[in-house]
Amino acid sequence: MTTSDLHHLGRRTQGSVLLAILCFVAVLSFLVITAVSIAKQHGDMQLARQGVMRARQLAEMGVAVAAHPMIKPGDPLLRRNVSSFERFETIISTEESRLNLNALLTEERLPVLERVFISWGMSAADAQGIATTLMDWTDADDLKRRPDSAEKMEYARLGFPDRPLNRKLSTLDELDLMARADEIQKAKPDWRSFFTLRGNGQLDVNTASAEVLAAATGASLENAKQLVQKRFNQPLQSLEEALALLGLAGQQATELMPMLTLHGPTRRVESIGTAGDARCGIAVVIHSDGGPPRIAEWREFPVEGARRL
Repeated sequence: MTTSDLHHLGRRTQGSVLLAILCFVAVLSFLVITAVSIAKQHGDMQLARQGVMRARQLAEMGVAVAAHPMIKPGDPLLRRNVSSFERFETIISTEESRLNLNALLTEERLPVLERVFISWGMSAADAQGIATTLMDWTDADDLKRRPDSAEKMEYARLGFPDRPLNRKLSTLDELDLMARADEIQKAKPDWRSFFTLRGNGQLDVNTASAEVLAAATGASLENAKQLVQKRFNQPLQSLEEALALLGLAGQQATELMPMLTLHGPTRRVESIGTAGDARCGIAVVIHSDGGPPRIAEWREFPVEGARRL
């Protein structure tokens, strides 16, 4: 091998070594950047988890304040800034601000449930069929009330021989197991905000939303909004006043009177805790029954704009 060949071989060897070094540096840089990125993501997730946990703690603080029997709706203690970026906001209402679904599943009050469904945009026929489907779920027999409802035979055909349950609803989630549940979800995605299984079965005209009042009574939404505005400064003092504000009179008002109340006895608390960008909502139903308050239901709910993991 000549001297020239040796020089060429040396250059090629140096080039290969340099290329290998550059590749190693590139791979090492990639690994470092990836590790830093993963560490940052992990850190961000840890911070997010801590934020959500702190937001939950703040929401629980609001619940604790609202549970005290001396605290009334609108009390300044229900809104507190713990720091510049931490706070809780709590609303005291009554569980009677929502419609007790079990109480509506009777022959006497089923038309009210049908009226609610119609207010969601359902046809009268669909409203009646779905309402009776709910009745068939809770009644003791296996006889269909309407051709478009569902009983044991229909559920068995669909592969659910253990349905319907033939008892009162124990949770609102049972509606997801019923025939035609998808029609309810499609008509009103937030249908759970209308119903409850707690409370005394009446509708509190001093705490119910305008939408619920209009749907349940058949009043116009405009009149229901006027009632809500009227009670903002001072609670309504009589059911007659409430019905007049809703524009209802005569036989219709007389039939509605037994299902309405001015003071729902079951306290409902909704508390939202905020810690930076993290938010957590907690809804609690509280019974007192003349003794110490006790929690009958505790549920977290999603808050619009909240950070999610």
